[in-house]
Amino acid sequence: NSESSNSGSNTNENNEGDKIEEHKLLLGTSSQGGTYYVWGGGWADIIGKNVPGTDVAVEVTGGPTSNIQLIESGDMDLGFVTAWLGGEAYNGEGWAKDQKYTKIRSIFPMYASVMHMYSLKDSGITSISDFNGNHVSTGGPGSTSAEAGNGLLEVLGIKPDRVSAIPTNTAVDGLRDGTIDAGFAVTGVPGPFMLDLETTHEVQHIGLTEEEMKKALEKYPYWSEGIIPKGTYKHQEEDILLPSFWNIAIASSELPEDLVYNLVKTTFEKHEELLTVDPSAKETLVENLKYSTIPYHPGAVKYYKEVGVEIPDHLMPPEAQ
Repeated sequence: NSESSNSGSNTNENNEGDKIEEHKLLLGTSSQGGTYYVWGGGWADIIGKNVPGTDVAVEVTGGPTSNIQLIESGDMDLGFVTAWLGGEAYNGEGWAKDQKYTKIRSIFPMYASVMHMYSLKDSGITSISDFNGNHVSTGGPGSTSAEAGNGLLEVLGIKPDRVSAIPTNTAVDGLRDGTIDAGFAVTGVPGPFMLDLETTHEVQHIGLTEEEMKKALEKYPYWSEGIIPKGTYKHQEEDILLPSFWNIAIASSELPEDLVYNLVKTTFEKHEELLTVDPSAKETLVENLKYSTIPYHPGAVKYYKEVGVEIPDHLMPPEAQ
């Protein structure tokens, strides 16, 4: 058995006497209550039911940067990442600090998540410049929220009195009990934590000005411009302009081609089921594969070619070039 020990591949026979390869896979998500975690649990269920012999265990992690490091070290088989942090990792830029993470491969596009900036209506905080001198939460260490929140504060020259890197659920509790004044959270729209918060409190939703957005995109080319449409949340009277980040599912380059092919094929064939897991799955479409910043796994390439979708040259796996 030449499989790496952590993907624990065994062979069993089914009733017809054909051998079914068994794969026990570990999937890195993020903190509980985040979209990754909800998505991961639902996706793992769908895979378990439809790909014979394949079992996906969902792990709570620090988010994209942790997932990338765990796949690189061979401790994780699959993970969810933002195109921004994944692109930097693969190319050895930004947070990756000249280390190239060469084992990560895209398998499918998930959805675009949007940076939420929020406070409570009675806080008097209505813009990001009001974060000056306040206690701000950015999201768990290594999460897209934390990386992007800190990046935004820095590029706009904003100096909160205190910045805490704590998971979104904990931050929301802090907002409720008055220990935190405002927060950042990168999540699908609508964000599960926000729907929860607005059942008990009036939320102040905060956006960027065109000028602030322009500064952010100059510094961070892997970010894009996003809108949370008015009325998405209870106390939101207008469209809000915010940074947006594509999310992609990734796998280790060491996973077998046929296994990854089956994971990808099942994901798209069971799209209706995926929609019941999280509404953001409406964006999990083959045509969105172009939003990746990491080359695709050969197993994914096989599926996309089969359904006639063109893969841009820069996203073809190095092993296929």
